[in-house]
Amino acid sequence: MIPALVQSGVAQCVAVASRSHEKAAETAAPFGAEAVCGYERLIERADIDAIYVPLPTGLHAEWCTRALEAGKHLLVEKTFASNAAEAAAMLALARRQNLLVMENFQFQTHSQWSRFRSFMDSGEIGHVHLVRSTFGFPPLPRENFRWNAALGGGALLDTGAYMAKVSQLLLGPDLEVRGASAIMDAATGVDSHGEAQFRNARGQVAQVAWGFDYFYQCRAELLGTKGKVSLGRVFTAPPDFAPVLCIETPEGVRNETLPADNHYINMWRRFAGAIANGDHAAHWDAIESQARLLDAIRAAVRA
Repeated sequence: MIPALVQSGVAQCVAVASRSHEKAAETAAPFGAEAVCGYERLIERADIDAIYVPLPTGLHAEWCTRALEAGKHLLVEKTFASNAAEAAAMLALARRQNLLVMENFQFQTHSQWSRFRSFMDSGEIGHVHLVRSTFGFPPLPRENFRWNAALGGGALLDTGAYMAKVSQLLLGPDLEVRGASAIMDAATGVDSHGEAQFRNARGQVAQVAWGFDYFYQCRAELLGTKGKVSLGRVFTAPPDFAPVLCIETPEGVRNETLPADNHYINMWRRFAGAIANGDHAAHWDAIESQARLLDAIRAAVRA
C-alpha cells in the first residue's frame, strides 16, 4: 500500500510509525518519509490529514478512535472492527467529526471487478440466481497474529470478511444469513475455516467458504439461467496480472482476457477522491452493513 500511495500521485507519504524506531526507519526510508516511534506521536502531528491503519483488527478500536479524535481521515485494513457495536461507536465519532473512514477492500476498484459485476444486470448469462465465492490459503505459522484471539484473529474476520463483502457488493447490503458453520482451533480459540449462505429479498443466494487451512482458493462465480461466469484471483490480482474470465453457456466455453490493473493505486485514488468530494456517508454505511453481516454469521454459527 505504501508504494502504491507514492505512485498514486494523490497524496504524500509524510511519516511512518511503528512501536520501534528501527522498524519505522526501515519502512519509511525507501519513500523519503519520516520515521516515528509510537503511534500516538503520528496521530498528534498537525501536518498529517489522513492515516492508513494496517494494524490487526483487535487494535482498531483504540487507535482508530484516537486518530478520529485527532481529526484524521482513515483508510483501515479489513476487518474494521471486532463486532458491530465496536464499529458503530467508531462510526458515530466519524460522523460527529465529519471524517472519512474507508475499509480497505481494494479488489472492488480493479477493472476486472467492473466487468465481472456487469453480468449481474447485462443478461449475458440470463438472470443471476446464485453467487459462489471461496477465499482461503494454506495454514499460517502459529505466531501469526491471525491465530491470536486478542488481536481479532480468526478466519472469519480475515478471509471470511471478503466473502461478506463480495456477497453484499453483488446482492445488496440487506442479506439474510440462511446458515453458517465454523471450525474452531482448540489450541488458539479462533476459527480456522467456515461456510455460509445468504439470501436477498429478490431470492438470489450466495454460497461462500473461507479459511486458513485450504490449498489456495480465490474465486468468484455467477450462475445464471443461461450460463455461468467465473473469475480467479478476484481478490488478490497483482498489478502485472492479466485476469481471465471464463464464460460458460450452452454454446460452449470461452475465456476473456482482461487488462492488468493496480487496485492498490486505484484504492488510494478512491480514498483521496472521497475526501475531496466529501463523500463520506456511503463509506460509513458500507462499514456498518459489513459489521452487521459478520455479527449475523457468528450468530448463525452459534445457533
